[in-house]
Amino acid sequence: MTVIARLNETHLSAVIALHHDVLADADPTLVAGETDIFFKQHLSDCGQIFGILDQDTLLAYGVLGLPRHGDLNFGADHGLPPDQLKSVAHIDGVAVRRDCRGQNWQYKLTCHRLNAARTAGREIALTTVAPGNVASLINILSAGMIIRGLKEKYGGHRFLIRADLGKNPMPHQTNDITHWCPATDFENCHRLLKAGYVGVTFRKATAQSAPDIGWLPLD
Repeated sequence: MTVIARLNETHLSAVIALHHDVLADADPTLVAGETDIFFKQHLSDCGQIFGILDQDTLLAYGVLGLPRHGDLNFGADHGLPPDQLKSVAHIDGVAVRRDCRGQNWQYKLTCHRLNAARTAGREIALTTVAPGNVASLINILSAGMIIRGLKEKYGGHRFLIRADLGKNPMPHQTNDITHWCPATDFENCHRLLKAGYVGVTFRKATAQSAPDIGWLPLD
């Protein structure tokens, strides 16, 4: 049984080491690198970091951003008005050690951070995911977050993804989906988003290819 614990500054070097270990074999267009200062600040000043530990060994971590006034805020990408920015939480970077993958830890860390954001009094959770980052996209959608935008960011395309923490995830069945298109079909994704659709689920995902995204009208 795995237990998710909030990390502190004694874990900083292990978080940084795991981050660089994951970056070493990742496609740089799919995964954004972070600075040591980013992790230090998110341990206390502007967020929380949660980890899965085996005694003193860090197996996985997930970052929750709780931006303060004046901090970088993903709400700007979503066009949120200034008075809503204080309600935003970031579901930020996650990393799982290579030999520990396939145990749904990224999904569990995502759900845990959404609950922690609620506890911290935030009402809107936002994140970005590269359409070709199969594992992250699947885990984020499985946790009930939905695709609300697509833009050039961090050196490539990124889905802009949101969850309203005071509401249940949008209910849907596979046969309710009105449109399907590959996550990397940017032209169709842009067209559907412009027409008022949101991406809520996925199918046909493999380790080698991005999944199809299922779209529903927002209203």
